[in-house]
Amino acid sequence: MILTETLNGPAPFTNGRLMLCNVGRLGDTILRNSILDAACRTYAKVDYICGTGNVELVRNDSRLHDITIFDRSLSSWAWLFKMAVRRRYDGFISLKDHPSSTSQLIARLFRSRMKTGWNSDHLHPFNRDVREVCAPDQHQTETMRRIGQLAGLDKGEYKPSLVLSADSVNWFQRNHDREEPYIFLNVSATGADRMWPAENWARYVRGCGLAEESILVSGMPKDRAMVDELCRKLPRAVAFQPRQFMDVAAAVRAARLVLTVDTGVVHACSALNTPIVAFYCAGITPTINQPLSTRRLVIQARGNVTEMDPEEAIAETMRRGLP
Repeated sequence: MILTETLNGPAPFTNGRLMLCNVGRLGDTILRNSILDAACRTYAKVDYICGTGNVELVRNDSRLHDITIFDRSLSSWAWLFKMAVRRRYDGFISLKDHPSSTSQLIARLFRSRMKTGWNSDHLHPFNRDVREVCAPDQHQTETMRRIGQLAGLDKGEYKPSLVLSADSVNWFQRNHDREEPYIFLNVSATGADRMWPAENWARYVRGCGLAEESILVSGMPKDRAMVDELCRKLPRAVAFQPRQFMDVAAAVRAARLVLTVDTGVVHACSALNTPIVAFYCAGITPTINQPLSTRRLVIQARGNVTEMDPEEAIAETMRRGLP
């Protein structure tokens, strides 16, 4: 299935039309969309190709003109081919900071005087290759700034981008209207190595003196048993059941503090400047994906988060202080 939506964008700064391509995950999209400010300062119209997994993060952004949802089916490819035949772009930028055969093939379909993206050894659809500006230890927002500069975009503000939907904000206010400040605790992550057992979360919350705080516990449907277990262990914890990621973002925006493992919630905090404590596995991930909230605490495990000792996490938090 493929669908193109036309939105009413702001008044253009200059002429021309740009296509951005980012069929990716939610968290990465929040960071990669830091390029939008510069893109919209450079081109009169900015179109966007996304996937079914990240469309909710771009659908509410009034800066974008046409949004095309791509799901890799044959009908999707056929629709993209028709689009490419009908319209020529002044610029085409793939927002991936790593090799992507999907982005390379899509780029080959479209006509553009300038294409920017990651070439592979076998496919070279991009005039300007981002491999020369991508480094393994730099934050994704800095990578986007360098990609934008390589693509000839005007100077802009490169910061994580998340436009909340009015529907999710209203839904949260109707269903979770909380008069007192609360902590938002997210237990879910895409990788099993990033998950922390409910007992460890409970020990950490108690050890940091937060057990009597109002806590909203969130997790993906597959982790509902873990959410319920944690609510039983903490006296003032309540389960949060979002319909979609935008509902989570609405809760994050209203929270006084977020506790989470390394996942898209971290980047939502960065975009909304919500105070955060984030747990990461060992490695360079905290460098390239670390939270950018003004008040933040990053705790890195010796190995996987799953194996992290809660007493060590408590000691580190007490030493550095809650944000």
